[in-house]
Amino acid sequence: MVSLEKRLDGKVCVIAGASSDIGQAVARRLELEGGIVIGIDRQNHSVGSLSITADLSVEAEVVDAFARIRRDAGRIDVLYNNAGLILPGDKSAIETSTETLDLIFAANFRTTWLCCKHGIACMLQNDPAKGSVINSSSFLVGMGAATAQMAYNAAKAAVAQLSRDLGTQFARQGIRVNALALGPIATPQLEAVFARIGEDERERRFQHMPFGRFGTLEELAGTVAYLASDDSGFVTASMFPLDGGIQGAFTVPASR
Repeated sequence: MVSLEKRLDGKVCVIAGASSDIGQAVARRLELEGGIVIGIDRQNHSVGSLSITADLSVEAEVVDAFARIRRDAGRIDVLYNNAGLILPGDKSAIETSTETLDLIFAANFRTTWLCCKHGIACMLQNDPAKGSVINSSSFLVGMGAATAQMAYNAAKAAVAQLSRDLGTQFARQGIRVNALALGPIATPQLEAVFARIGEDERERRFQHMPFGRFGTLEELAGTVAYLASDDSGFVTASMFPLDGGIQGAFTVPASR
C-alpha cells in the first residue's frame, strides 16, 4: 500500500452496498484516508462505524437510512453507490424475461437513483453545500456487447446518464457526481466465473485486456478515494474509466 495522506480526514463517507468485497475494500481505503465510513446494505453487516441495514430499492427505507445518517453523523460528504446485481437469466433482450429485467433495474438503477436523490439532498444541507457522489457503472456502456447481460448493461447506461445529468445540474452548488466505468475487477465471484469457462476461453478473453489481468480491489478502492477527495475537485459529470484500457484498445492474439 502506498503512503497515504489523510485526504478524507473527518469526512462522512457513505457506502451504499457495503457488504460486498468491493464495498469492504472501499471502506478500508476510505478509513485509511481518514474518512468516517457509514455502510448501508440489505444484508446484516458490520461495515463502517455506523452500519445500517436497508433495502436500497425501497424509497421509504432509503429515506429512513439517510435521515439516520443526518441525525447521527450530522452531514454527508461522500456517497459511493455500489449496490448492484447480476442474474444468470439476464442474456439477450430476446431471451430475458420481464421479471428479470425488473429485478436488474431495481438493483442496479433504482438503488442508485434513490440514493442520489436523498444523498444529494443531504449534501445540499452541508454548510457550505459540498459533496462527491461516485456511482458504479460499467465499461460496457460505451460498447456493443453481443454476449453480455443486456438488461444489466442498459441499467448501467442509465446510471451513467444519471451521473452526467446530476453532475451538470449541481456543479455550481458544490456537488460533484461521477460514474465509474468499471472493467473486470478481481472478486471471488468473477474468479469463479472464469474458472468455470476453462483455460482456453479464459486466455481468449484476456487477449482483449491490454494488461492481461483483472483490476484489483485495491486499485478500485484507490480510484474511489481519489474521486471522493478534493484532488478531483475539477472532475464531475464524467464516465471515469477503470477498465485497464479495454475500451480504447485494439488487440490481436499473440503469435505462437
